[in-house]
Amino acid sequence: MNKKEREPLYYRLADIIEEKISSGEWKKGKPIPSERELCKMYDMSRITVRNAIDLLANQGKLEKIQGKGTFVVGTSILQNLGNVYSFSKEMEKQGKISDTILVDKKIIQANKKVARELGINEHDEVIYIERLRCDEQTPIIIEKTFFPMEYKFVIEIDLDNQPLYQTLDETYNIQINRAIETFQACELNEYECKMLLCKQPQYGLLVQRTSFSNDKIVCYSSLVSKGDIYKFTVKLES
Repeated sequence: MNKKEREPLYYRLADIIEEKISSGEWKKGKPIPSERELCKMYDMSRITVRNAIDLLANQGKLEKIQGKGTFVVGTSILQNLGNVYSFSKEMEKQGKISDTILVDKKIIQANKKVARELGINEHDEVIYIERLRCDEQTPIIIEKTFFPMEYKFVIEIDLDNQPLYQTLDETYNIQINRAIETFQACELNEYECKMLLCKQPQYGLLVQRTSFSNDKIVCYSSLVSKGDIYKFTVKLES
């Protein structure tokens, strides 16, 4: 018996449902077939169907609404780690409508972590930008970005109407062509859960990125999302 055959039956049904969502056959915001219909479609018991739905609901991919049914919440963003990427461009390529809400933009003092990442002294002034990244107006990522003061002009960019990195490239001839990222699991705090419209406790993913233009540090970013938002791929070659 192979590993797939040893898995609980509801795991296999959850995989089928998730594939329907990922392929776009079952669309975001729309109801999936009822439990009774799923039982008939896949010749499975009511408890198996219910367990599969509960599993995907706990992962944030389905939402059960009393008296109305079960609805598709969304799909993960598939990210190739082998390339420097833009959130907006990735969202466009994957058929999602991206939106960005500016939460805060100001000059603050760098803490020890930010100072180390930017190669400056602790308490030096930096440009702080906090944005909420959305998929069809659904908040999915909190992004906090820090620029050293030599990029003070960034604070003048109209981030309500201008994409940050595209503006750096096209207006200021600053191309982000290298980045170092680290990933770690995290528990979202009260503020993060409020911003991402989720209940506590909620576990997520913390991505920390230092971006370069050639060998010069341009900015440091901290991105927090619910754990099911991103799927990462890496191409390995010998």
